Amino acid sequence: MRTVLSLLTLLFLASAAHAQDPDDIRRVVLIDGSVYVGTVEDENADPVVVVTRDGIRREFARARVELIAELIDGRFFRTDPVKTRFFFAPTARTLGGGEFRGDLTYFFPSLTAGLGDRVDLTSSGLIGAVSSGNSDEFFFSPLVGVKGQVYTSERAQVAIGTSVQVQFGGGGSASAIPYVVGTFGSETQAVTVGLGGAIGSFDGEVSVGEGFVFGLGAETQLNNGVKIFAESLTLVSLADGTDTGTAILPGVRFFGDRFAFDVIGIVATDYDTVFAFAPVGFRASYGF
Repeated sequence: MRTVLSLLTLLFLASAAHAQDPDDIRRVVLIDGSVYVGTVEDENADPVVVVTRDGIRREFARARVELIAELIDGRFFRTDPVKTRFFFAPTARTLGGGEFRGDLTYFFPSLTAGLGDRVDLTSSGLIGAVSSGNSDEFFFSPLVGVKGQVYTSERAQVAIGTSVQVQFGGGGSASAIPYVVGTFGSETQAVTVGLGGAIGSFDGEVSVGEGFVFGLGAETQLNNGVKIFAESLTLVSLADGTDTGTAILPGVRFFGDRFAFDVIGIVATDYDTVFAFAPVGFRASYGF
């Protein structure tokens, strides 16, 4: 009798696991690193209830759950924690409400906060000195950027944003770069296209840049910890309509659930001249 009951139980569990719709399957990651795969009854509930693929029902307090991730292209992937940008240029994706990320590009720190599911705020700053006669004048230059999604779907996002930088000391100046950007594809393979301009204020005079920057980027995720990507930034002058320079940046991103490290090469083209400069760039990121 026990044997019969055991077989019936196994058949029931197998059928329950088989009945799970792949579109409903989630990967639940706890803050201690444990991972459970199955269906989630309500992702916003507390506790979070997971029915794993073997049919076992598990409950976890919301405070213990770090991540609930969907299938991507029919597979489980650890998603890129720095999906909101390439090396320099932004994508149309946003960080997510209540999420924070710190970045260190060379020696320049920045902090990004998700003010909601569709709005990101970034802050950074620079301290330096400029020569003025026989002395050096120190300056402080904070930078604030904001990006908001105006359209989002499973395969496409469109966002508008701007970055504003103000320099105190060293003559004083201010500049802004408004832009629009679109990302098309999945989180593991996508293409991004963007367009930006420039507005500046120097010595009290406001000027609009006579040109624009056209950005193009592509990314593909190789596995749960490596992504390759490339971005290009082309400055076009409206004065004569000519291409005044392009920077091409191929790179590799190594990442975990929260940490990412970018290694990137930089190649610039200036008219008919092709040359390499700052051949290797580094950027470290951590989400918290």
